[in-house]
Amino acid sequence: MSKSFDFCVLGAGLAGLSISKHLIDNGASVCLIDTGEVASGASGTPLGLVNPATGRWGTKSWRAEECHQAVYEDLKEIQDHTPVRLFDKTGILRPAQDEEMAERMYDNYQKNEWPEDWCHWLDKKEVHDINPELHCVEGGMWLPHGLTVNVPTYLKSKAEYLTNQGLHIRTNADYSLKQVAGHYELILKDGGPVNANAVITTAGHQTKESKYWDFLPLHAIKGQVAVFESPQTRKFDYSISALGYIASISDTRFVAGSTYEHHFEDVEPDIEGLDYLTERLGGVYPSLFKEAKLVDQWAGVRASTPNKKPVVGAHPEIDNMYVFAGLGSKGLLYSAYLGNALSEYILHGSAIPKEVSVNRV
Repeated sequence: MSKSFDFCVLGAGLAGLSISKHLIDNGASVCLIDTGEVASGASGTPLGLVNPATGRWGTKSWRAEECHQAVYEDLKEIQDHTPVRLFDKTGILRPAQDEEMAERMYDNYQKNEWPEDWCHWLDKKEVHDINPELHCVEGGMWLPHGLTVNVPTYLKSKAEYLTNQGLHIRTNADYSLKQVAGHYELILKDGGPVNANAVITTAGHQTKESKYWDFLPLHAIKGQVAVFESPQTRKFDYSISALGYIASISDTRFVAGSTYEHHFEDVEPDIEGLDYLTERLGGVYPSLFKEAKLVDQWAGVRASTPNKKPVVGAHPEIDNMYVFAGLGSKGLLYSAYLGNALSEYILHGSAIPKEVSVNRV
């Protein structure tokens, strides 16, 4: 027997759970389908940062304040319904690693219009007052509103919360999609058909494999992170962003990430990725890595776009078909804000921000 929904969302990562939540909050019926588990793709990274100053030079992210507020509120809401700690407002320290980085980061600090208390410039002595064992040239940024998030736990807790709110989730579900008499029918190999009035594809880099979205300029980027154990971990309770990121997940373990591999043969973690992380980030915090022992390694594939911003909106030719993809390395920062924007567009006709609109491609 078939089941019918207002919307079917394809992909149970940051994007899929975000748009599902906003639709559910507006009274829509939603079925969320994934060929794997919740957070089994690029959204499954062990630890992530909500970092309003990104890139090598600490550039202020697109709509940083609005995006930060959206994900912060979402995290707090989900946290209220689970005893497991999902995130901490740790702040993010960005020590410059060379003179060019220091100069350009300081320039970004000065020219960007940061809200009060969002971004501070610290000179080299002030950085070393915080942690004398960090490599630092000239100084760095301190971002007190930065968040450190246990991403898989956050998404699985969010999925459980939304299930209690009426979301139907089907995981490990192979499916085929077709249009039938004004609606969409998804045939699941291990279950009955699912009918939906509209379909939203949130499948990350796999979005481009869909015949409906193969024209999108999505580029796959492999990212690897490693989990280490070190007695030095208890010496810092903030996250570090410099040539990658370092964030702690306990008093004894920390995560180091991430690689940005534009050309790769498989999606598995490898020794080259591990060497890259330990060499680059070991230079940022030598004493931390000196005693570190590898515990685990993870890899995932992100989808990026030429202007490094997501693609959000309606299919240019097919009715009731939408996309939310291309989050790249900023999925945590963007997902809640853009999930709301897409929901408002679908349900109420509000405009999609032009910088992320699918119409730009």
